[in-house]
Amino acid sequence: MKKHDSKLTIFLDIDGVLNTDKTVQRTPDGYRGIEDSRVELLANVIDKYGGADIILSSDWKDMRENDDDYIYLTAKLHKYGLTLSGHTKDKLYDRGAGIKKYLTEHPEVEEYVVIDDNTFDFRNYRKIWERLILTKEIENSQLASETPAIEALIFMDYIKEMS
Repeated sequence: MKKHDSKLTIFLDIDGVLNTDKTVQRTPDGYRGIEDSRVELLANVIDKYGGADIILSSDWKDMRENDDDYIYLTAKLHKYGLTLSGHTKDKLYDRGAGIKKYLTEHPEVEEYVVIDDNTFDFRNYRKIWERLILTKEIENSQLASETPAIEALIFMDYIKEMS
């Protein structure tokens, strides 16, 4: 895994964030694709924030790096100047546990947000819950917590500004 270069780390889900049930594009393997407009919005928000390391927390992390769909994902991100810095390791519905483990293994990560369309086990981890941006695609996001962390507040403001 690469060293964290940015002050912010984003734990990124793909489905429900960079696409929706209505997404027409398909991956090389025929699954729901990724919409350029949503990747561009994410890239603009990251640029406005001052940069970020992207950690893949999505189920897409389970693909091999030479899988056609994984190559498709990284190419879509790269088109807008984004790259993956790593990924979490967790079981299907334990994304919060996977993020917690990642943060324990990378104590240099101080500021982070989680962008996901599901709540999974995030409520079990107060600091993660406070940083969860819950989406119905990235441009339709809301803060999960009633007492969000400052990173989540700023990131949400930038999403609204860029949308």
